Amino acid sequence: MVTTDTGADAGADVVTTDTGADAGTDSGSPMDVPVVPDVPVVPDVPMTVDVPPDAPPSAIPGAPVVLTRNASFSTPLTVVLTASGATSYFTARTPNGVATLFRSAGGGTAPTAVPVTGVTLVFPTGLAIAADDNRLYIADQAANRAMMNVGTEEGALLSLPTEGGAATALNIGALRRPRAVAVHGTPAQLTFIAAQDDGTPVVARMAATGGAVTVLTMGGALRDPSALAVAADGTAYVTDGRADSGLGAVFRIPMGGAPARVVGRLRMSHPAGIALSRDERRLLVAGWDVETGPGRLTWVGVDGMGAMSPMALGAPLTSPTGVARARNADIYGIADDTATDMAASSWGAVFTAR
Repeated sequence: MVTTDTGADAGADVVTTDTGADAGTDSGSPMDVPVVPDVPVVPDVPMTVDVPPDAPPSAIPGAPVVLTRNASFSTPLTVVLTASGATSYFTARTPNGVATLFRSAGGGTAPTAVPVTGVTLVFPTGLAIAADDNRLYIADQAANRAMMNVGTEEGALLSLPTEGGAATALNIGALRRPRAVAVHGTPAQLTFIAAQDDGTPVVARMAATGGAVTVLTMGGALRDPSALAVAADGTAYVTDGRADSGLGAVFRIPMGGAPARVVGRLRMSHPAGIALSRDERRLLVAGWDVETGPGRLTWVGVDGMGAMSPMALGAPLTSPTGVARARNADIYGIADDTATDMAASSWGAVFTAR
């Protein structure tokens, strides 16, 4: 039995979750997590998808093309798009290695750094944007929340205006190392991936303005979950590159239910981005081809049925890490942390597919 205290200043009660005896573990290092034996998961079961009534059939986009690649940044990890897809935000490093939030309008223009004050970004692998495009949420696995006077745990879940400025660290109680975040629903909620003190991975949910933290699932079949997408009904889809004995898997996490494997044996980077199509019938998953080497994006039905469909095999992807869809359009952003530029100091690119 694991008890998570979300903190008195968040207005939260104590949240208690029974993890069972099969809780998984990882290490304290963001990039060095031991592989542990697989734990049986809920068998895959075909499901009926509740499609939002105003969602038209989603178009499958073409091959990715470069949205921005510039010597001012390298190794982008995650990306989000505004509702129309016109502007992208992504996290990357400057040539001297400083983790930074960037904004790009695409079209070959150089990206600009978005100021983040009050906390130092260290390993920002999760990024989400509010429905009105006015606020960003950043999951940073290593930012020190002690700087924000809300605890001493490693990592921070941050909220800040899209134009930049002072970041607010949301109180996630005893959880640490947040690594992915998605914003959804009305009123807005955040679903995020974090860990307990012992490294057990946790998928949790809270109001976007802060407050009580609800644990959706922890441990079990999850080994090293790194990215997620959330449907209109609250169902979360999570990528885990170390599940299935290190071969990678996508899990579906319904409200109040155990993780069910959607698809396994899907090689992934870390983080391994995932996005839902606008009709919520398909998942676009970042990964790489084990036989030929190049990175690729793969379409997978949310019910796990049917053959997987590689979208970008042979495209200029090498190691896609972040994937996001514009809220109101069939436009996708892809962050690739190793796609090579001619500039010796620059590695990685942000792509778009439409």
